[in-house]
Amino acid sequence: MERIVLKSFWSRDSDLCNVQISIVKSVEELFKGRVMFESIKAEENQEIVSKYNIKEFPTIIIECDNQEKERFAGLTQELFLKRALKKILSERR
Repeated sequence: MERIVLKSFWSRDSDLCNVQISIVKSVEELFKGRVMFESIKAEENQEIVSKYNIKEFPTIIIECDNQEKERFAGLTQELFLKRALKKILSERR
């Protein structure tokens, strides 16, 4: 079965990240069980931040089977995250 993962990259130095974290938690409630959610703190995961070439915080990457499907840099509204996840989930059928 395909695996969908939403990776949320954030930094403690960004006030926008606090807002993004609460938005991601809301989205997580809706997609629990169908999508995995990973919270990646930049200060503790520099190797992963470099691997994904993250330049701005917050950044969200949605992967399906380890392939990047969507990338959002900067504060992203809940509507756009839900829309992207629904699209990826519908393509799996």
